[in-house]
Amino acid sequence: MIRTIGSFAKRIYLPRIIGCGIGFWAVAAVLWTLPTPLWIWALLVFNGFIWPHVAFVLARGQKVQYDGERRNMVLESALGGLWVAAMHFNLLPTTILVSMLCMNCIAVGGPGLLRACLAAMTAALLAGVALLRPGFVPETTHLQVYACLPMLAIYPLALGAATYRLAAKLAEHKRAFRDFSRTDSLTGLLNQGAWRLMLDAEYTLGLRRAGTTSLALIDIDHFKAINDGYGHLIGDEVIKLFGAVLAEVKRSSDIAGRIGGDEFGLILRGADVDQAEVLLKRLQTRLRETFEHRLDLPAVSLSIGVVGFASAHANVEDWLRACDHALYDAKRRGRNQIVAA
Repeated sequence: MIRTIGSFAKRIYLPRIIGCGIGFWAVAAVLWTLPTPLWIWALLVFNGFIWPHVAFVLARGQKVQYDGERRNMVLESALGGLWVAAMHFNLLPTTILVSMLCMNCIAVGGPGLLRACLAAMTAALLAGVALLRPGFVPETTHLQVYACLPMLAIYPLALGAATYRLAAKLAEHKRAFRDFSRTDSLTGLLNQGAWRLMLDAEYTLGLRRAGTTSLALIDIDHFKAINDGYGHLIGDEVIKLFGAVLAEVKRSSDIAGRIGGDEFGLILRGADVDQAEVLLKRLQTRLRETFEHRLDLPAVSLSIGVVGFASAHANVEDWLRACDHALYDAKRRGRNQIVAA
């Protein structure tokens, strides 16, 4: 969470530099025509050219950096309220400044942050009125209009680009989280829940279309003995290596998942039982070759049950049960077997 928000602080850094820089000229064009105290000019220079870097450092220094960015927005809004008073309520710069600050607050924190920013802006405006005792000069000169144009044209583009990059990053995180919730952490294959959903969908598709699909259930032989004799770390390494081999051998259209401790499921789309057996024999061969090169791991074999899709299966559970019976038959025959139902 902290790392994600930290990257958000980086994304808002450049738009803040641009916004404060062009905002300086919009406010300065008004203050130049008014009797303005020196400390107001000094504060404006700070806000325009130093504050973006200070804000970035403040946000990065927070344990929860998003809270730091929210506080930065409130402080910026307070400064905005002061500039409204200092500009004697000049209509065009005031409208643009307040609108941009509100847009920032909504983009960062929604209505809740907007309310806090408006409160800070109002308080600073009242303090500015008490300190500066400004008049009411709503007229905007041509020079002041020209000074406001960059804020109207450039800053929304910079903010939009930053918002787009943030949205793209959030979408990437969402996809990664979705994939993580569907994957087995040890093998990278689908987990039991995700694989079963795919099996349900494949069964439904099989009822609607002509074509062939086969289902295979795969067990690592004597896996409990491997765990008991070599330890669970070695057992995990065996599972991980088998998952890698299965992912390598299966076709891109096939759907593999880990559905139990040492049990795996494989949906072979567009393959009848004979074609499925060819691929499964290749899996056995590739697994044997892989483990021959891993002298630190015990040799393993596979018991496999395979059954083709048939409309005679009353439901997906019936199809899965038929495959499970074939797997049981492979074990009964002495393991290291492929049995087709």
